[in-house]
Amino acid sequence: MNDTPQKTVSRRGFIGRAGAVGAAAAIAPTALAACGDGGSGADAEVVGDADYVQGSSELQVELGEEVDGINYPSEYKGPKARALEPFGDGETEFTMLGRTIPDLDYSTNYYAQHLEETTGVKVAYEPVPLGEDGVTKVNAMLSGGDLPHALMTGMGLFSVSQVSVYGQQGMFLPLDKLIDEYAPHIREMFETFPQMRSQFTAPDGRMYAVPAMNDCYHCKSADVRTWYNSTWLEGVGASVPETLEDYDALMAEWDSFTGKPDGSVLTVTDSDTMMNLFNFFLGSFTEVSSTNLLIRDGKIAWSPTEDAYREGMIWIQEQFAKGHFAPGILSLTPEKLQQLGDASDGARFGVVSGGSQGSWTATPDMKNPESVARIMQPLPPMAGPNGVRTCDWDWYQIGSPNFVITSSCPDPVQMIRWADYQFELGLTISIGRGEQGVGWDYTDPGAVGIDGEQAVYEVIPDGADLTNQGWWEWGPSYKSSSQRHGEAVLDGSSSIEPSLFKAGMAYEPYRIAQDLKVPMLAFDMEQSAQVGELETNLSQHLEQSFAQIATGKSDFAKDADWKAYVDQFTTIGVDQLLSTYQEAYDSQS
Repeated sequence: MNDTPQKTVSRRGFIGRAGAVGAAAAIAPTALAACGDGGSGADAEVVGDADYVQGSSELQVELGEEVDGINYPSEYKGPKARALEPFGDGETEFTMLGRTIPDLDYSTNYYAQHLEETTGVKVAYEPVPLGEDGVTKVNAMLSGGDLPHALMTGMGLFSVSQVSVYGQQGMFLPLDKLIDEYAPHIREMFETFPQMRSQFTAPDGRMYAVPAMNDCYHCKSADVRTWYNSTWLEGVGASVPETLEDYDALMAEWDSFTGKPDGSVLTVTDSDTMMNLFNFFLGSFTEVSSTNLLIRDGKIAWSPTEDAYREGMIWIQEQFAKGHFAPGILSLTPEKLQQLGDASDGARFGVVSGGSQGSWTATPDMKNPESVARIMQPLPPMAGPNGVRTCDWDWYQIGSPNFVITSSCPDPVQMIRWADYQFELGLTISIGRGEQGVGWDYTDPGAVGIDGEQAVYEVIPDGADLTNQGWWEWGPSYKSSSQRHGEAVLDGSSSIEPSLFKAGMAYEPYRIAQDLKVPMLAFDMEQSAQVGELETNLSQHLEQSFAQIATGKSDFAKDADWKAYVDQFTTIGVDQLLSTYQEAYDSQS
């Protein structure tokens, strides 16, 4: 992600919460009324017959010439800077749902205007906010059949399964033939990264959304990333803990440390992300995934009922009893957590969970060495009592379904080309940084990128007012790992990307094996209806159980309490969930 803060809104913290809300709050697709063919947009000559074979059509438009003078590293794989000529008819005005944030006004936004000039396509944006309010509005729009011509669906608005179901109901057009004939930039991405096509294809063999690539290296450990207070660590003369025993000893030292501000807590996170913190520590007992699902010997397994998971839960309940974990975890809001981080007398926590600095400070200041954003440093996974030292790793985090064309669209060709142009390098950078020469520019030879290779572009650190310049990652874009790491590391830069790359490196040695992770699965309509409710209810039981052990109402060292906890998963329907996942996994393997 491009993590430039905008005023007082914490970008990364807001994104994580909004995405989670969107995924959880979306109504079951099968509850929506299916649309018909929807007019000219659904013409088989345009979108292909039901048995259309991906990649079987020839391109009708060509890539523009590469722009000279761009300094790519030798192993670069990603979007290229290319000449772009307008193609729109200048008359059709397309309606498009677009998400919004404070200070973004599509009618005056730089990127929206730049995109219209570049493509010649006129778009009237229908903004919806991030979070529950936006999801509610979109659900009402879809259930009523009041479809705009296209929707930007990133930032967790729709899952792969939801897009698939809406497509099979006739609400979203299949895009395979449109991409093959009119989207050379997207096709180039598919040729370089074939998994971007296979991973986002529905069970019926069609693709109903343009997948935006965001191969974010540091995001792969974001769900369990945890940070320690380097000032406190130096204050007690301790080293970064390597084991849970070391952690226990450090908490005891910090408990009596007089150098911490009044009202401080030892280990904390907000209630929205408390499972992330617990999963971080559970990784010292067994392999854990944020989905609670793992593949063991080819079978989908529910890890929260395994014996090693129980050992980790017992350890966590002991930490609450000792006061090492703040009881406020159960009710602390994200905003209150940021207030603890931004306290005038210094950060009021020793260890905190968060995908990035924006999780626990409203205004990450990477220029000031004394800021909380610089003081908090990544805490690598620690070894447990049996030597286990692992962390969750999102192996399949490579992109998301970010753009759909609906059955009401009068000209799907213009719309797919509009999306395709944004897979060009300059537009992909501008979506986050705004105008070239103001928020970013291409680099000179010798500039060093985040990964130590030749940098492709640089973030202009000083004097760049990015208010209403770009968007966030809810629309089409092509952020390969090479593109993301092509950002130059500059002295005085406000970017948090270099620090997050280092944080990712601290976790990578302990990542769980890829074959343990359940890949992204697209469920059919019947499966989707089953999975959504079961996952919600099972997750609620798990979180409530952690609350029970945190407050001493349950003791998982007692067999009776543990058995009651496990039995409740069965009652809710964990076996049905595993069966549904197994069926989808076997069919897509």
